[in-house]
Amino acid sequence: MSSAYGQIVAAAALLVGTVLICAGLPKAFKSGAFAAQIADYGVVPGRLTSFLALLISSLELAAGVLLLVGLAAPVRLRQVGAGLAVFLFVLFLVALASAYARGRHIACACFGGNSELEMVGAHSIVRTALLLALAIVAVFPAPGGRAFDVAGFAVILAALVAMASELTRLLGRLRRATAAIVEQLAADSTAADQAEVR
Repeated sequence: MSSAYGQIVAAAALLVGTVLICAGLPKAFKSGAFAAQIADYGVVPGRLTSFLALLISSLELAAGVLLLVGLAAPVRLRQVGAGLAVFLFVLFLVALASAYARGRHIACACFGGNSELEMVGAHSIVRTALLLALAIVAVFPAPGGRAFDVAGFAVILAALVAMASELTRLLGRLRRATAAIVEQLAADSTAADQAEVR
């Protein structure tokens, strides 16, 4: 494996591992809410949602830890984590595409949240597909060569652009929400001052 491709594989493992841990932790701590989000997809019986919530969050955390530990430990750990990540992202992609095709306006439950940023839609499907591509890069390090270096770099770059886009959307929502709160506080203060004058 060329050193450039090795760095690309390591970057893919680092990004996917970090995303999986960040996604798995909120789901593990709020498994009841995550189970309700799984039920919203309407693809599994209600009695299985609690079990699936615990299983999925545990698998996300396990895959993330294996990917990150595998950067400094034997490569096999990283490959096992990446293989588990591939399985999870395929599962998520099928569930998202199914919900989107059926017109379900629900939280994607990607990060255990239910904000507009995380609703099932084209952006959540594209983001999951890019993460799947990164997991594949991390699980199947190919022999060195310029074509592999360029392809791996392109996948990493596309994923970073998608994540930057998501971050920009999140910060835009945060800025608008903060501005609305400041405006409300200013209006309340003005109303209180006018009441005192009277």
